[in-house]
Amino acid sequence: MVAKIRWCSAVLGVVAALTTACGSEPGPRPAAAATPEPAPLDLSGVVLLHHSEKTGFDEIVFADPASGAAKTTLSLPGYDSSLNRLDGPATKLDLVSPDGQYATLETYEGVDVFKLNAADRRYERTGTVPAPERSMSERASRFRNPQFSPVGSKLYFDDDESVYSVDYRQLGRPVVEARIEPNTSSDQHVEDWRIGPRGEVLTWRDVRHAEDRLAYLADSSGAIGYAYYEEPGATYQFVTALDATTTLMSAVTGSDEHGVLMRLTLDGGTPRLTKLVEKSEPMIGKVAASPDKATVLYQTYQGEWFTSPVTPGAVARPAFPQLPATGRWSLVGWA
Repeated sequence: MVAKIRWCSAVLGVVAALTTACGSEPGPRPAAAATPEPAPLDLSGVVLLHHSEKTGFDEIVFADPASGAAKTTLSLPGYDSSLNRLDGPATKLDLVSPDGQYATLETYEGVDVFKLNAADRRYERTGTVPAPERSMSERASRFRNPQFSPVGSKLYFDDDESVYSVDYRQLGRPVVEARIEPNTSSDQHVEDWRIGPRGEVLTWRDVRHAEDRLAYLADSSGAIGYAYYEEPGATYQFVTALDATTTLMSAVTGSDEHGVLMRLTLDGGTPRLTKLVEKSEPMIGKVAASPDKATVLYQTYQGEWFTSPVTPGAVARPAFPQLPATGRWSLVGWA
C-alpha cells in the first residue's frame, strides 16, 4: 500500500512538472533600453554656409561665436550659386528666416525655399520660385538675391528690374513690391535695394545725401536703414545700424583702406566719422555684427577669420580656432 502511494505521488509530480514546463506563460521580458533623445537644435550663434566636399551640397551651421565649433549642422539638398556670397556685409536673413524654420538659396534655376525637418536635422525643399515670365522680345532673367523679411513671412528677391516677394510658408505667384532704381556708386558691392527693420523695401528712388559723400536710405521711422560713404580711394558700405542716426560701416574698396571699420554719425546733416579698426591685412571679404552691436566678425578672401570689439583703436584678433579647414565656408550672419 505504501509503495502504491509512492508511485502515485511520483506520477503526479511528473505531470505537474510537465504542466509547468509546457502550459504556463513565460516570465516577463526585460524592458528594452530606451532610445536616447537627440540633442535639441540650437539655432543660435554665428550662422555659416558650408559647402560639403563629400556630398556636393550645402549645409547651414550654427557655430559657437567664441570657438567656431559647430553646435547644430543642418543639411540642404542643394547649393548656392550666388556670385556675391563672399562680398560685403552679411546678414542671417540672406539665408535663414528669423525663427530658423526656413532657409533659401539662390540657384541657377531660381530661388529655392526649404523648411526645417527638426526630427531629421535637415532642411527640405518646399519649392522653387522660377525665372520671371518674359515675352519673346524681353531679355531673359532669373530671380536672385533672396532675403527674408525681419517680420512677417515674406521672402524678397529681384530680377535686376524689380523687387518681388512671396509668402515663404505657402509659395505662390511673386508679387512686385518696388521698381529698382540703380545706385550711383561705381562700386559693385553697393546694393540696389534693402529690406528695412519693419519689412519695407528701401530703394534708391528715395535716396538722401549728406555732403555729397554719404548716400543713405531711411526706413519708415526716418532712421538710416542702409548707406554707403565714398571718399577718394575708398568706399564704405553699411554693416548695421547702431541707432537712428549712427551706422557701422566697413571699407569694401581701396587698397589702403580695405577692411577698415568705422562708425558714422549723421549730426544735423553732417556725417561724422570715427575710425574703429585700422587697415587689416589680408583684405576683408565679409563682415557681420553681433546682436548687441559690440563685436564684429570678419572673414577674409583667403578664408581666415578675425574678431574685434567695436571701439576706437580696436585690434582684430584671429577667431574660430575650432572651425574645420575642409570645405568652403561663408559667413552669413549672427543669430
